[in-house]
Amino acid sequence: MSGGVDSSVSAYLLKRQGYVIEGVYMRNWDTTDENGVCTSDQDWKDVQTVCKQLDIPCRQFDFTKEYWLQVFTRMIEDYENGITPNPDVMCNREIKFGWFLDKCLGSINGKDKENTWIATGHYVQLERTDSGRVKLMRGVDVTKDQSYFLSTVAEQNLQRVIFPVGNLHKKQVKSIAHVANLETANKKESMGICFVGKKRKFSEFLEQYVIPKPGDIKTLDGIIIGQHRGLFSYTIGQCARIHYGPDRHVWFVLRKDIKNNSLIVIPGSTNPLLFSSKLVAKDWIWSWGEPPKEIEGGINLLTQLRYQQPAELCKVTRRSDGKYIVEFSTPKGAITPGQNVVVWDENWCLGSGIIEQPLIN
Repeated sequence: MSGGVDSSVSAYLLKRQGYVIEGVYMRNWDTTDENGVCTSDQDWKDVQTVCKQLDIPCRQFDFTKEYWLQVFTRMIEDYENGITPNPDVMCNREIKFGWFLDKCLGSINGKDKENTWIATGHYVQLERTDSGRVKLMRGVDVTKDQSYFLSTVAEQNLQRVIFPVGNLHKKQVKSIAHVANLETANKKESMGICFVGKKRKFSEFLEQYVIPKPGDIKTLDGIIIGQHRGLFSYTIGQCARIHYGPDRHVWFVLRKDIKNNSLIVIPGSTNPLLFSSKLVAKDWIWSWGEPPKEIEGGINLLTQLRYQQPAELCKVTRRSDGKYIVEFSTPKGAITPGQNVVVWDENWCLGSGIIEQPLIN
């Protein structure tokens, strides 16, 4: 239980269905925000309040060390290397469906283990095949579907998992919370990265951990038109916050020259150079361990480069070096190295890879 309405309603529904349940809160962060507040403290209080309302026990697991080493430190290293990672995807794989799962199920044996499940408030569904395999499916509410964030979780880690709200829309979940008079019914939904704080820009937060390395902002011709405070504070396709030229064009980030610590920019948000119809992805993780058999010759799938982006058709092909080419029917803007490219077979999430670079058309 996270302290939010989705996991609260999940617990409520499971109890009504006759499960013997216990609320478990994961503390993954213990550093205060800009106001000296640690959001984990309030979330834990909300979990305790809801569990008291439901008359179920609750406890807290501390994974701050594991989160720091396996998610946060990796995130910082990626930013230092000029790429933009997705810590939420890493957290689901390494912590929620890694350490947390092992902690809850690791000491259970025999029939008790067969009858013990982990439930979360994610908006996804599972489809269990006749052969015992598990498919990660999109949630019914397409505006809240979170299969993008679970795209690197292996099938075996989903075998003992239940997603009680995956077949509901958010409005339904909120309505259930109000009818049940749950403490979290009116709690605002958390947005963005949990440890940053509500008022700070993410780049300001990163400056606490990444040593700023100022450098040049250059045009494609190599003309220096400004200075940056650090490449980590920019993403591909982002406005570079600089005006230059006789027409005072607004310039946008085309790429990062890591070797020379330079930011390469071009004028205009619709500049064709900001768009590409192909990308290279590495470190691909397939939910079932292996890609579809047709992958060598290329297979047509649905894809998203960002959460809540409309899914579009693409062709995925595996290269001889183990990396993948993802080709789109129409050029895409702001293809960002370090982010996840996720693929689906209709509503079945097959897995995802890490964007290495866009390919020039």
